Parts: sequence; structure tokens; C-alpha cells
Amino acid sequence: MHIKDKDFIRGEVPMTKQEVRAISIAKLDLKEETILIDIGAGSGSVGIEAATYIPNGKIYGIEINNTGIKVIKKNIEKFKIKNYELIEGLAPTDIPNISVDRMFIGGSKGNLEIILKWFLECSMVDSKVVINTITLESLSEALKALEKLEFLEIEVVNINISRNKKIGRYNMMMGENPIYIISAKRR
Repeated sequence: MHIKDKDFIRGEVPMTKQEVRAISIAKLDLKEETILIDIGAGSGSVGIEAATYIPNGKIYGIEINNTGIKVIKKNIEKFKIKNYELIEGLAPTDIPNISVDRMFIGGSKGNLEIILKWFLECSMVDSKVVINTITLESLSEALKALEKLEFLEIEVVNINISRNKKIGRYNMMMGENPIYIISAKRR
């Protein structure tokens, strides 16, 4: 079920916007029994929305920011999500011994390559990863790490979103930050 941005509790916590969330979730290619880990979960928007698509699956969200942790808990409760487990800590060091087949990275705290190595060790065959970034440096870092670790089918999608803003009787388009959505498949 698609959830609109305005329905999430957010506060000052970063949130993947609904259009970006829709494409990112599509790129994850979720199945009914998918086990997804959401790294740098922020407000929980990606994992919580993904949970509604995989009733027999499981979501692990990991977040280190105390404000984010509180917001995620509120959103889990608000949307009555039963298949989401919140891990309070830093990826990958605080991730328990789990096996996953999908990983979304919204924030890595500079640990991207280490997180991708963890994914290779703890994921199943045909597993997929989706990384969202807004900077060219992070895009470059992600591509280098994915290639170094021999991920397959690496794809980058760049999306630019503008929203109308009413100026008197006119509408003016206001641009959001361009987002790079990187997807890849485990070798």
C-alpha cells in the first residue's frame, strides 16, 4: 500500500519522499516473503511502506539517531506494522546474525563498502540492493564499491522532482534535490 508523505510522522528526521520511495521499492523487486534490511532508516518510511507489500516477509530497520528511533517507533505504531523490527545502532556492527535477501541503504555513515561486504556475507542468492544518494561523491563511491565487490546488473536512475507552489493565482515549480537510485544484484 502506498503511503503519502503527509501521513508519516517526521519531525526533523530525514525522509525518503514518496516518489523516490515508490521507485526505490520497485527497484527492490519485493516478494511476499522478502526479508529486507533498511540501513539508515531515518523516519522508517521506506521500510514501513515496504512492509505493507510483504505480509509474509520481514523488515529490519537500523537507525542510530535517537530522534529517528523515536519517530520510527511512532510510525510503526501509527500504521500498525507487525513485520518490522527496529535495531538501534550502527550498520553493520550492531546488526544481529540475520539473513536477508534485500537491502535498502538510505544512509551509511561512511560505512558503505563495509555494509555491502556484510550484505554479501549475510544475503541469499539473487539478493538485491538499492542505494539512494544525493551527492555525486556518494554516487561515485557506491559505484566503485559495487564494481569492486562484483555486484551484477548495476543501474543508476537519476530523478528530478518539482512540486507546484502557489504564487498568487499562478503555480511555480519548485525543484527538490536530484536523487540517484542505484540498484544491483548480488553475484
